[in-house]
Amino acid sequence: MNVQKRLMGLFCAGLALFLPWGNRASASDIQDLAWKEDVPYYRQIQGNITHGGPKLIFSDSPEMVGKIGIMYRDTVSGPVRLFFHHVNDTRTDKRLAVLLRRTTIRPTAVSFGRNGVSRPNEDWLAAGKEAQSKYYRSAPNGRKLVLDGPRDILNNGRGYILHPQELVTGIVDLNFDKPVEVSFIMMPVDADPRISAEVYSILPPDEGGHVLRGTFEGADVRVDLPGAFPADSGEIWGVKLADDVEDPYVRGIDVTRNEPVVNYGNYGVMYAVNFQTRGSRATQMRFNPYGGAYAGEGVLSLEGATAQYIRIPDDRQSFGWNGDGETMKLGVVPAGKSGTFFFSPPGSSNLPVRIFWEGIREDRKGQTAAGTGNTDSLSRWRARRQLKQAESGKKATDSGSTARKAGKTAKTQSSSRESLLDRIDRTMTINEAD
Repeated sequence: MNVQKRLMGLFCAGLALFLPWGNRASASDIQDLAWKEDVPYYRQIQGNITHGGPKLIFSDSPEMVGKIGIMYRDTVSGPVRLFFHHVNDTRTDKRLAVLLRRTTIRPTAVSFGRNGVSRPNEDWLAAGKEAQSKYYRSAPNGRKLVLDGPRDILNNGRGYILHPQELVTGIVDLNFDKPVEVSFIMMPVDADPRISAEVYSILPPDEGGHVLRGTFEGADVRVDLPGAFPADSGEIWGVKLADDVEDPYVRGIDVTRNEPVVNYGNYGVMYAVNFQTRGSRATQMRFNPYGGAYAGEGVLSLEGATAQYIRIPDDRQSFGWNGDGETMKLGVVPAGKSGTFFFSPPGSSNLPVRIFWEGIREDRKGQTAAGTGNTDSLSRWRARRQLKQAESGKKATDSGSTARKAGKTAKTQSSSRESLLDRIDRTMTINEAD
């Protein structure tokens, strides 16, 4: 028990840097403590999931392209979304092209929608995040072209030059009024993509059970929460997406091999998560990269407000490296309002993800956080942290210099903030006793 108390004190010393200097911690401060390095107890919600929208042409296998050739090809018509993600795994520069070629005698009308293509980059997470940022911030401009001959649509027909080990991730929405053949090609820098499409062969996919290429129906997913979130209830709601259980991965076909395939991760699928809230409190939304490292972008559109473009995470390039409990705040939903959160699994990021809704508890005059219903969540947080920190203490003997550095930092903070810690501890005790 003494070890647990000491570890709890060290942990609070670190948190003290982020808490206010008043005699009592506010309700929102105490509420935020429950999310430090972990996800509090929550009610898992099953959303109503429906698929629609364009076909998805997905090209990510082979991911590491070790020779020239065609990574994927299919012929489609109507609305279509292209998602491609390829690395130049050769020893020399190569050109990546996405070639459109009409299959009918008459020319084909091609309409461009949203699109986002990263610059060549050795940092795969950065490329995935850049592509999403460009995609969500782009707007369908009504641009059209008449396809009367083969055309590379990347970089105004010039394609992208990839140095060895560089990657490009792209998301492009198109609409064809007649069938069009789409080819994703890795070729020499000076080669003609029109000739390359004729003479190069289809490259085999990556070995293993996950073949990340193919053609899939319904690349847009709508998720509707079952009823309005009760912001005054003290509950936390959470929905898990892109996990292949609550939200199954889309199934399609690799037409180059005539084999069924699964889009493990739902890459290229665009989610619209619709929700309503009720009650007198505002609602805090949070995002959790439950599957691991994640770097992307999303859009939060609230009733009566301008859409917010949100970098995920917003304070660094990626997160989710340190366990499955890391979260970030997406935004605050005013009391009784509804909204939609748009996101898509980014290239190179990990799935599934979780999205949470929690009513924001506010201090009332003459009351502390306990007066607003924080007692249970605070008690659960303290009990959980004691158990987790006790386990960490047992493992510290094997964690070498990392543990010693962490202990040294916490000790320094504890000695310099002792009086503040006394006030915080007193506040927590009062809150639980009220």
